[in-house]
Amino acid sequence: MSTESIKLELIVWISYLKDNKLLNKLLSLKKVATPPQKPFRKPGWGKGIFLYVASDFDATPEGFEDYMPT
Repeated sequence: MSTESIKLELIVWISYLKDNKLLNKLLSLKKVATPPQKPFRKPGWGKGIFLYVASDFDATPEGFEDYMPT
């Protein structure tokens, strides 16, 4: 079972809960859980991703000349 389908099943299950004890227990579990960490980013890690850049990459596309500053 995929992570997304498990999350969806839990969300649906929680929405049907009426027992306050169980809901409070779930809330306490949420408070104790560590939040997911943001991915570490470092400048320059994308070097080498683009292997080819067209020679006219910086050229104005055809039909857009009127929108370019003079």
